[in-house]
Amino acid sequence: MASLPDPSKSLTGDGRKIYEDILARRAAKGVHHLGPYIPLLNHPQLAKRIEQLGYYYKYEATLPRDVYQFIVLDFSRRSGIAFEWADHVAAARAAGLSDEIIADIADGKTAFPAPYQGVHACMDCALSYTSIPRPLQDEIIGKFGIPGLLEIVTLCGFYGLIGMGNVCFDVPLPTKAGS
Repeated sequence: MASLPDPSKSLTGDGRKIYEDILARRAAKGVHHLGPYIPLLNHPQLAKRIEQLGYYYKYEATLPRDVYQFIVLDFSRRSGIAFEWADHVAAARAAGLSDEIIADIADGKTAFPAPYQGVHACMDCALSYTSIPRPLQDEIIGKFGIPGLLEIVTLCGFYGLIGMGNVCFDVPLPTKAGS
């Protein structure tokens, strides 16, 4: 097993403050598990910066919440990272993503209603490291602006980063009790 130690009990000074800040920020939003942040806390400054970016995407970014959750679930299915699916499927429903779309993502379907089809196609480009065709880029900018386009592309990278931590360090799936 490749898990790293849970440093939360032994953190002191700045490391302890970073841990407590991450815990408080997540708890204030109803998230009561640290998931990938447990192994990352072995490097508190890195954990702090990754968590700040994740917090921005999850709570402050410009994309509508259903689109954000669509991206997370679609990325999770494509990458096979079970933690991200388990951690986001209820939030996706709460954000308004229909059970039908969630099931289609889970089944690996590639046809979705607007606006998800364009988002899925944009993710295709990001995940294959290819240029986004101008008509698709224009479509996404028309729906979500340039900030939304940038968020779609960089969310693929962010969840790749988080996913690597989850699988490389055997982060257990979240439980309903909030592990």
